[in-house]
Amino acid sequence: MMLLYYALSFILLPIYFIIILIRLLIGKEDIRRIQERFAIGKSRQDYSLDFLHNEANKEEFKGDTERRTAAYTSVREDSSTGSTYKLPLEASYARSLIWIHAASVGESMAALTLIYNISKRYPDVRFLVTSWTNSSAKILTAKLPKIAVHQFLPIDNIIFTRKFLRNWQPNLGIFIESELWPCTINEGARQCKLLLVNARISDKSFKAWLKRKSFFQLILKNFSKIIAQSERDLQKFNELGVSNAVNLGNIKFANEKLPVNQEELSKLSLHLENRRVVVFASTHPEDEEVILPIIKNLKEQFLDCYVILIPRHPERVKSIIDNCKSHNLSATTKSQNDLPVLSDDLYIVDRFGEMGLFFSVATISLIGGSFKQGGHNILEAAYFSNCIIFGPDMSKNTDIAKGVLQNEAAIQIKNGEDLLTKLTYLLRSNNSLELKAYRENALKFVEDNQKILDEYLKVITKFL
Repeated sequence: MMLLYYALSFILLPIYFIIILIRLLIGKEDIRRIQERFAIGKSRQDYSLDFLHNEANKEEFKGDTERRTAAYTSVREDSSTGSTYKLPLEASYARSLIWIHAASVGESMAALTLIYNISKRYPDVRFLVTSWTNSSAKILTAKLPKIAVHQFLPIDNIIFTRKFLRNWQPNLGIFIESELWPCTINEGARQCKLLLVNARISDKSFKAWLKRKSFFQLILKNFSKIIAQSERDLQKFNELGVSNAVNLGNIKFANEKLPVNQEELSKLSLHLENRRVVVFASTHPEDEEVILPIIKNLKEQFLDCYVILIPRHPERVKSIIDNCKSHNLSATTKSQNDLPVLSDDLYIVDRFGEMGLFFSVATISLIGGSFKQGGHNILEAAYFSNCIIFGPDMSKNTDIAKGVLQNEAAIQIKNGEDLLTKLTYLLRSNNSLELKAYRENALKFVEDNQKILDEYLKVITKFL
């Protein structure tokens, strides 16, 4: 079965090229890094030399020859330039290079959490992080520490996969959640031990996997350990014949609190003083179909209410503005104005990495992707003590949704009418105590679940 997949990956190679070209034309690929899809780019050695070059030119060494000399232990040559560098102990080839694959934005945040915490215990370990989407690449490039580097995952073809693995030679591979590329995983397991962490299988995928059980067993057997994110997911893996899986809970509970620029927060808080802010976060077109029709009604009822919309994919901003106009809504983007225009109906955040800033000023947050996409991370807003609302479809985060509802830390709504009813109820002044309780319960829920990270690290570090 795997040989058949390998053969198909060759036969379909022209189609892969066409898909990449289409993605490039519609802005879903970075033309400056397109070669990474074909495993053309930096290698483990290049990464070490880049790290070395940065260390060698540290400001702290300038003018201090004795300290600079003492910092180096050996000499390396950069084959591309012919120049040589004395190698700092810290920058020498790491004992281990951990390869972490994070498909998209949510998994990328979990990857960052793992990197920060593994590096605390093993400071000489370095990290290679791969992802598939442009949005995740932008976040990772901005947030990765200097001990980590990002690359786009190559096309799932034996030629590109083997070249990628030869270039990087990872000592351990960690795949997050559910993106399983057969060739990448099969070849990766020949290079190093692989772990599947925070693993989940949606109900829809599970039905498909059962129909091709023998094929998915071939893929899953490549993992030395599978850590499921819920008891239900563990049962699904067991039904697929996996015997080395455990349930440790959802690692997203342990994600770091989103960063906030304090200077910008001070300006924004002052600007929105005496306003009650409702944030619609990580929205998709399906969410906006529900959200936009109710905004006029909401603002007419509550003059002190201000709406902020943060699309999951900021490149959609033009279509969102057009949609706002069709609903007779005035809107400004963050690219146009650093601060919201208070006379507008809503403010659209079309930049990456600023979710924490707007959660900081929010009273209520609706988490997008929860009408048709299975829902996004509820917990990011919970860290900021927001009153959290989400839609009917939380199939990708079932256990988290169940947990927050049981602890009265969030509210689930059915449709746009239900959303307007709940927002109206919460914003009425005589319900302020109930609103406060939801906010406090959300923060308590994430704080009570922080221990999950320690359990993950106990398992992962056994393979280092």
